[in-house]
Amino acid sequence: MNNIKKIKDNGQSIWLDSISKQMIETGDLKKIIDEGITGITSNPSIFEKAISSTHSYDSLIEKVSQETKDLKTIFEKIASEDIKTAADLLSEVYQKSKKNDGYVSLEVDPSLANDYEKTVEEAIKLWKLVDKPNLMIKIPGTNEGIKATKDLLDMGININVTLLFSFESYKKTLDTFIESKKSNKDSRSVASFFISRIDTAADNLLTSDANCYHKIATSNAYNAYKYFIEQKSLMSDNFQKLLWASTSVKSKDLTPEYYCINLPMLDTVNTLPPETINHLLTSKDIDLNNSLNIKEEFEKNLLDSKQYFNLNDLTDDLLINGIKLFQESYISVLEKIEEKIEKIIKK
Repeated sequence: MNNIKKIKDNGQSIWLDSISKQMIETGDLKKIIDEGITGITSNPSIFEKAISSTHSYDSLIEKVSQETKDLKTIFEKIASEDIKTAADLLSEVYQKSKKNDGYVSLEVDPSLANDYEKTVEEAIKLWKLVDKPNLMIKIPGTNEGIKATKDLLDMGININVTLLFSFESYKKTLDTFIESKKSNKDSRSVASFFISRIDTAADNLLTSDANCYHKIATSNAYNAYKYFIEQKSLMSDNFQKLLWASTSVKSKDLTPEYYCINLPMLDTVNTLPPETINHLLTSKDIDLNNSLNIKEEFEKNLLDSKQYFNLNDLTDDLLINGIKLFQESYISVLEKIEEKIEKIIKK
């Protein structure tokens, strides 16, 4: 049994935090699903890297650019093709899990993060464009995004609420999902709670000998998970899973599996980049016994951090910066598409 399946036996799904036409065409995506990966997430940064680093999309860009000159429409068409294929590859997982797993996520334009009406409009458009039951529309967890989430769930659209850094933003997200269940729609949802970006920001404000060094993100995660467990009984079988996002290590003194073995597992998802997944698949058995005792220490770690910084201020800044980074990647991918179109015209 490989480490991916070992983690799955402990109640956690592993999703791939990457997608590209190249992975699809080479069969690598199908292979990694066969190894135990049960979901896929995407974001503007992932598509920006995929489109700019290969020529795999050139023929599709040429074809779609003959139908429309709108760069955003071209990008959505390109992205949706990859998402459709991924959804089909995950359809068996989706069906066997009775809709509890096997999802692929596509994000709305991040420039709409603080616009409720346009977020709803774009989410509906993308939902119809992909037209797959195991699609999740990804929406940033701003106040307007969480408001939009409620209405979209009520419409039966699956939602991945992303860029959640603070406990309060997670609480609002989970409460919104519970409220949406009154509509009796069978929409599904995950709450993407970010990890390593928090540790990176927090560790810059801590001394390396502080007891909570490298532990603020995981302690913050356990705080959210505690609330999830308290509320789970209100959600019956269809509950909103906590999804651990940004779980590749950023510090050189941490092992690649650091955020795989020290986060809550039961009824959660962990999204990992290809490099971390490859590490898990090629490494010997990893220890899943929470070696840092984060679960027992998380309240103390959060209390200790108060002498160094205000965690709410830190997570607020991370949300703003996260949206900005996604916006920049979205603009960059449109510019890259435009460059490729110009080269095609010059041929």
